[in-house]
Amino acid sequence: MVMQLPIIKLGSLLIKTLAKPMSKTVKTAFKKHELSKDMLVSIGQFTHKMTTRMTIWSAGYKVRSIQPLEKEAALAAGADFVGEAFIFVVGGAVVVWEYDKSKEKERAKEEENKTRERRQEERLDDLQKRMAVLEKSVTSNVKNIEDLLSMLEKRQQHDEPEISRKKGWLW
Repeated sequence: MVMQLPIIKLGSLLIKTLAKPMSKTVKTAFKKHELSKDMLVSIGQFTHKMTTRMTIWSAGYKVRSIQPLEKEAALAAGADFVGEAFIFVVGGAVVVWEYDKSKEKERAKEEENKTRERRQEERLDDLQKRMAVLEKSVTSNVKNIEDLLSMLEKRQQHDEPEISRKKGWLW
């Protein structure tokens, strides 16, 4: 799993890098077909109008009219837009894929942490139960020892003969 991370990152970097030449291929493929040429011209005109309008607005002026591009310029602008959109979509897909992968790892790690926490709680509960049993056992043993000591003291008091003084040669 340690080696997997660089390989995945390198793979996503490779995909992003390959997206640029592929976008050129997509642009040339779109330029070859008549239906897609018309679509590229429309896209080019639209992007020209939007960028020109934003440029004029950002300068603080009011837009009165925008001259359309020539067909070849509009075709080139549309093809550039499609190529950039392709690169953006591929890059976005890679980012989303990496994000999902990262979230999946986080979920797995979180699940592992929950499992570990649950096991620790179970172990703690088990240890607390064992401790309670041991406390009862110790309490019971202490009581038994006290009872035995009490019995031993009583027995010693009963069985203890009176010590009388014997008169010896000195007294």
